[in-house]
Amino acid sequence: MKNFGYLLLVILYCNCSTTKEKNAPINDYLESQKLGDQKIMVIQEKINNNVTIDIFKGKIYFEPLSNQYERNEGIQEPLYDKTKWEKMKSKYENSYITDFWIRNNNWSSKDFKIQNILFFERAKFPNPGKYEKFDFQDYYTVFSFSDPIYYNKKYAVFTFQKTNTKAMILGNTSILVLEKKNGKWVEVDGAVDGIYN
Repeated sequence: MKNFGYLLLVILYCNCSTTKEKNAPINDYLESQKLGDQKIMVIQEKINNNVTIDIFKGKIYFEPLSNQYERNEGIQEPLYDKTKWEKMKSKYENSYITDFWIRNNNWSSKDFKIQNILFFERAKFPNPGKYEKFDFQDYYTVFSFSDPIYYNKKYAVFTFQKTNTKAMILGNTSILVLEKKNGKWVEVDGAVDGIYN
């Protein structure tokens, strides 16, 4: 029985380590924010990876002056490569869920190295256009994340939003592109969607 208990602990530890390794780009990003002892809140529902893929690509529009389609915003070339982007899209696109927020796939404390995180439901967090009264007693830095996805076998990409309990509005949706340098994921590029959710 002792051996079974020990084996169970080893499995749980390995599972937690694997989860944190998968989320290392987000954990390294949080560490780079130098939040120290600040209280952190994370919206528990994950942002759909489709958002990451769309922001990475940018917007395509028809330019009458050049009489051709042009690409605007998103990650700029040479980091953006249409063929590599299409491979990323094929691997990570969520064909069945088109909502911005993915329900029933929540963040939890096992996903993060930092342990002073309060998880909060998206539906209960302030929303632009609603006039609900919120009275957070403490100041929290608030984040929302998608799962990290990988691009060109070299880069990690994820969507995030950042605010605080004083501002209380999740604003610009942005992506970060990170590359592993000296054992840490470091930001090398990013793009903003500019749409409020």
